[in-house]
Amino acid sequence: MTDVLIREATDADGPALGELIASVFAELEGKAFEAEAIPGLDRPASHYAERGGRMWVMASGEAILGALALEAHHRPNEFEIDKLYFAKETRGQGFAAALLAGAEAFAAASGGGRLSLWMDSRFEEGRAFCERHGFLRLPGVRALHDANGTLQHHYARDVAEV
Repeated sequence: MTDVLIREATDADGPALGELIASVFAELEGKAFEAEAIPGLDRPASHYAERGGRMWVMASGEAILGALALEAHHRPNEFEIDKLYFAKETRGQGFAAALLAGAEAFAAASGGGRLSLWMDSRFEEGRAFCERHGFLRLPGVRALHDANGTLQHHYARDVAEV
């Protein structure tokens, strides 16, 4: 793989993030993608900073090959992973785990004791990643009532002691 850099997202990363997310959605047959329907994509760094969190990206040149966003949850001491997308060719190489470790360190330094996320039920690789990294699937599902008929599963785990 070419040289990659893991860094905090900037507001200028929005279009490249849209391309990454569109490529992930394209893997799911019949799944529509509309960049304008994704909150914060127009200014990702500011969007997550305003929510007490951050977004990190894995970049190669101008391309964004992976992203993880974290925001403070309305429950005290909890942070929610809001975005977790990686280009197909980058999966299984430890990049997502590296971004997760950074997000967990940020959560811990910010007083967080718990991480949670909602995962599209059709993202099998994402589900397996979460489970490998200690996330437990919680009861129930959430329907987004969108054009795709999206159902999401809820996952959570405690922040590791450092």
